Amino acid sequence: MEFMSDIYAALKDQITTASQIQILLADAARTERFISKPRHPGAPSMYDLITTSYDENDMGYYKKELKLTATSKQITRWEFAIDVLLLIKPDISKDTILDRQLFWMRANRFKWTQLARHFYIGRTTLKNRYEKVLYKLADKIRKEIKFDNLNKLLYLI
Repeated sequence: MEFMSDIYAALKDQITTASQIQILLADAARTERFISKPRHPGAPSMYDLITTSYDENDMGYYKKELKLTATSKQITRWEFAIDVLLLIKPDISKDTILDRQLFWMRANRFKWTQLARHFYIGRTTLKNRYEKVLYKLADKIRKEIKFDNLNKLLYLI
């Protein structure tokens, strides 16, 4: 039993590192592209009829395009990433909204120079701020989130 608790502790230490948080956020940003967008209730559904395909020789033959969708594990990790972003609170950061935007834009692979222009802050100052908040966030996750929740969320297991 002691051996299992050592494994869980080691796994939790690996999960709550700053680099793993960056990977989690990058996966969530990629997953968001595959989540279907909401349709407004009055939107016409005439295109749903077009997706029916028949023989290629038919007059109204329509070739259905390949549509990628997110898996349940990806959606679960995306939800967990949103919860991680919501852990950025005033105890970690002075400006929580800016830091949440910074983390999400960085997960979407924006360059530091683009982010600096967007936020009107110097590139190196912005990068130092990002790293400082990232390490504080990793410490907060290590303290607040229990391994059972991580296991339930299928996070890296």
